[in-house]
Amino acid sequence: MPLTPYLFNAKEEKDQPMLTLSYRDAVAKALQDSMREEPRLIIIGQNLAGHALKQLAETYGENRVRDCSISESAMVGMAVGAAMKGWKAVVMIAYADIASVCHMAIVQSAAKLHYLTNGRLNCPVIIRLPIARFRGHGPEGNEVGASWFYNVPDLNITMPGSANEAYWSFREALERPTPTLFFEDRSIHTRSGEITENSPGGKAQITRSGDRLTIIAAGRAAAVAEDAADEMAKHGGRQAVEVVSLGFIKPLDKDTILKSASKTGRVLIIQDEPPCSGYAPYVRCLLDQLPAGKLTTAPRIIAGADQFLPYWDERPFLPSLEGVVAVAGEMMR
Repeated sequence: MPLTPYLFNAKEEKDQPMLTLSYRDAVAKALQDSMREEPRLIIIGQNLAGHALKQLAETYGENRVRDCSISESAMVGMAVGAAMKGWKAVVMIAYADIASVCHMAIVQSAAKLHYLTNGRLNCPVIIRLPIARFRGHGPEGNEVGASWFYNVPDLNITMPGSANEAYWSFREALERPTPTLFFEDRSIHTRSGEITENSPGGKAQITRSGDRLTIIAAGRAAAVAEDAADEMAKHGGRQAVEVVSLGFIKPLDKDTILKSASKTGRVLIIQDEPPCSGYAPYVRCLLDQLPAGKLTTAPRIIAGADQFLPYWDERPFLPSLEGVVAVAGEMMR
């Protein structure tokens, strides 16, 4: 599904300081606002002027909305070259899986530029990586792949779980001297929320407050965690479950994680990727920094199945609302 053009004018923003947007429109607004405020920002992708970014292409022209041939490595390489000349860039990749095609360009060129030049050159590049959930793409469009890059220094990774996180993660990423992988799950593209006036500064957000269990998650899993907390609140668990939506999964906001875990004494971590890698095992390791006895029960992880996702239906192999409610209830008994 192409990104829906969503352009705002000054009057609309003045009249409505607290906007309520869908996740998809929040990303579009972040892109549009960034293009307006950053005269040296370019967008690189395929057939951009033909559909998703038609209005931006008409507004800013082909010099800033650059159609590229079908070569993801070339697109990332072009963005790195632009960064070396003082530009910022957003690279539009069709699916998150395709990051494997340009893995070398991301790791060897984009991620290492700032370090190899001893900070003389920055690489404020965003690589957008949509996850095509529940559309029959199977293993060729629905894999996350964030863990492929998790051990690469100087590479930021964000996986927003809400419209507000999507907007501010995008804006925050363009201010960083190193590149950012922006994973957006299309299954929550229509999920709406308010856009705050100020950036959380890359910090994790407490989206539900509770005192008996902390659920930590990112992206689609964070949305599932919020729904689980709401469901349990309907059945006597009001203000029992606290949800920490990570936003940036690299670097992690360790302080918020440890503070919430200390408060509730129980931690459940959810991620869509298999359990052997990704942010869930790292969060689990961070909890070892807590004083002995601070947790009343062992932390648990709910993760995606360790297999490729099938074409017929991916949902049975990903963390579900029912599964999270069941485990959360068990942990609090």
